[in-house]
Amino acid sequence: MTQCSNTRVNFGGEESHSWESDVEVPLVSIIVVTYNGHDSVTECLESISRLRWPKREVIIVDNASSDSTLEQVSRIMPTTRVIRLPANRGYGGGANAGAREAKGEILLFANQDVSLDERFLNGIISMMTADNSIGICGGIVIAWDRSWLVSAGQIFERLTGYGIDYGFGSSDLNLRRKTVDVFSPNGAAFAVRRKVFSEIGGFDEDLFMYFEETDLAWRARMAGTRIVCCSSSLVRHNIDQRRAYIALSRYYIDRNSLLSAKKNYGFRNIVIHVPVSLGVRMAGAVILILSGRGDHARSMTMAICDFLVRFPKTWKKRARIQTTRKLTDKQVMDKSVLAGPGNIVKAFYSSLLPNTKKSRIATQ
Repeated sequence: MTQCSNTRVNFGGEESHSWESDVEVPLVSIIVVTYNGHDSVTECLESISRLRWPKREVIIVDNASSDSTLEQVSRIMPTTRVIRLPANRGYGGGANAGAREAKGEILLFANQDVSLDERFLNGIISMMTADNSIGICGGIVIAWDRSWLVSAGQIFERLTGYGIDYGFGSSDLNLRRKTVDVFSPNGAAFAVRRKVFSEIGGFDEDLFMYFEETDLAWRARMAGTRIVCCSSSLVRHNIDQRRAYIALSRYYIDRNSLLSAKKNYGFRNIVIHVPVSLGVRMAGAVILILSGRGDHARSMTMAICDFLVRFPKTWKKRARIQTTRKLTDKQVMDKSVLAGPGNIVKAFYSSLLPNTKKSRIATQ
């Protein structure tokens, strides 16, 4: 990837959204799952307080933090509803707990390490209200220093099973588009219609963390929901804080992408693509060992083993998921996938270097 300059890039485009006065303003439930986030949650909550959206509620779900996260929440938002879970149930478990208590017709899920632009909701909700076929809408995710792009939505690499952040690392993308169909939003912050979320069963809590948004979006697409990215809605994501967990994220990304493929593909594509995805990961483990990165190799090997152990349970879960299918695999994947040897190599390479600016794409 070319070196990014220090100049600040305007990723938002010229599009603007204003709310029509004769249209009822929908209630948005903003759900933030926290876990030992004392150092990151402050900016997130302060940005939520600055949102220019008149009708919203905020729900904080804490996954049994052992630091002073809840003290920070109480200081910044003393009247906000807080759900304290007795144990860490992962992102999906926390998000589902928040969704069950939410009253809004639209749910906004935001990570604890993000900062939302003050008009983030205006663009997304205007777009969703104008088109009822849109069930999930994300925004443009940029780096914390605003100098480069993290994600303009995810596309899908169907042979490896990776979700790939479109435009990752770029400082010169032209994003002046009103609506961009994507396979999945980036999980930093995105909105889901409550009805869609309930119909597809919410987040899969067995994934625990990573790939949850891609799995959710996949099931939503199967059910006939349109998924888009709004170029006027910006969110900053402090991904530098996650670099200490790269080996751990490697395990969850590889395991969960395999589990998601097993659940969501039709039978023919399970037979075709899952063995290939396993082969890619096995080759990756060998490369990591040879390159002296034993911790990453162990993570990838553990992911494969755990996937195989969970095979029977996942198969039973798949039977339930397939009853919601309205589109074929071809229709689900249309216009939102990468395919071909070159893209497989790119997805594989980026999978070994997650969340770094060394590649134009990053896996989720």
